Amino acid sequence: MSEVRVSIAIARPVDEVWSVLGGYNWLPRWLDVIASSNLSDGGRVRQLKTADGALIVERLLTFDEDARQYSYALLEGPSPVIDYVGTMAAKDDGQGGTLASWSSTFIVQGAEEAEVVAHFEALYAAGLQGLKRVVEAQA
Repeated sequence: MSEVRVSIAIARPVDEVWSVLGGYNWLPRWLDVIASSNLSDGGRVRQLKTADGALIVERLLTFDEDARQYSYALLEGPSPVIDYVGTMAAKDDGQGGTLASWSSTFIVQGAEEAEVVAHFEALYAAGLQGLKRVVEAQA
């Protein structure tokens, strides 16, 4: 089982960060590679279309407003992984800012594990930079 975990400090209160990060349908607002997101199954399944036209389908597994965290499972997509579970979270840093994180566990199939891990690390880092840019611009 592989694990990827990326975090970023954001100079805004946790409620402001979570108001963007916690929107399950809002990835296109801060993740450049996602062109669109549509919900189905009562808001629990999202169909993401990437900028290059690939389809990704994910199911919301848990959503905890108080803990400012949710987890989701990858049901379908171009990545060579199975048993993928991702987590988005926002934690108060105790100094008026936020530590936002994106993590996942998965099993790589039919590809080099180090390359897949590096791909997700780069994706999460770029996404969290986008989140930081969007949230700090709202100030």
